[in-house]
Amino acid sequence: MITLSTDEFEFDDNRPSVEQEKSRYDLLAKGVAHLILIAASAVMTIPFIWAFLTSLKPENKIFTTITQIIPANPTFANYVNVWMQNPLDRWVLNSLVLAVGVVFFTLVLDTLAGFALAKGDFKGKSLVYTLVIGTLVIPPQVVLVPLYLEMNAINWSNTYWAIMVLYIANPFGTFMMRQFFLGIPDSLLEAARMDGCSTIQIYTRIMLPLAKPALSSLGVFTFIFVWGAFLWPLVILNDSAMYPLQVGIGLLTGRYSSQWGQLLAAVILAALPVIAAYLLAQRTFMEGIALTGGKG
Repeated sequence: MITLSTDEFEFDDNRPSVEQEKSRYDLLAKGVAHLILIAASAVMTIPFIWAFLTSLKPENKIFTTITQIIPANPTFANYVNVWMQNPLDRWVLNSLVLAVGVVFFTLVLDTLAGFALAKGDFKGKSLVYTLVIGTLVIPPQVVLVPLYLEMNAINWSNTYWAIMVLYIANPFGTFMMRQFFLGIPDSLLEAARMDGCSTIQIYTRIMLPLAKPALSSLGVFTFIFVWGAFLWPLVILNDSAMYPLQVGIGLLTGRYSSQWGQLLAAVILAALPVIAAYLLAQRTFMEGIALTGGKG
């Protein structure tokens, strides 16, 4: 019988363990990820910061001190002038009416469509879902001319409804809500039916309360998209009093010269509601993003 003694072997006690190597790898991966996020954040925030600081400069100092990022004598004159010399309050009101209206109708219609496509049982459901997804690849510019002729035919041109009809019930929202509703177990719906709930009651009392994170995310996405709408309102509207904020800002650029200080001030003011909407719904917004990609 052969007996082996551990004294004949030498062990390297300084060699890192598997857990230590994994910890170092995770730390390196997190460091690289944070560097990428910091670089991406800088790329997105630096232009906004530059625009804000430049809007605090007098008009005659914008280009003469373009290399001086922080203004020597900051002033809010550009904000006062752009507000007093233009119907900015009316443009902001128009944008708010359009954004809130589109968000409301989008949440109602897209949740209904998403619920039907996720939990409904009817013939042609797969075909309907395929058609909805197929519309995502169609650029909105393709339907501008037919939609413009249609709005004129029903006397909807130069109205809020003409602008909103292009954005409500968007296919992205239907897809997003369907993905969320797929994650709700069918046993919950069956239990509700056994308790005597109708389909409408299941939708209003069970599905909608559970869908608050997804509704928050969809609402923020829709608000940002409609708030930045420019081309379709410019095409369908001919009354400057009906212009939303983005179209009104476009009027501040002249053919031969522009008031760049006032233009940058208007841009900063236009960005504030979007930032506020995201900050107010940040927690549920991130939760909704995480929960709407579960099933296909």
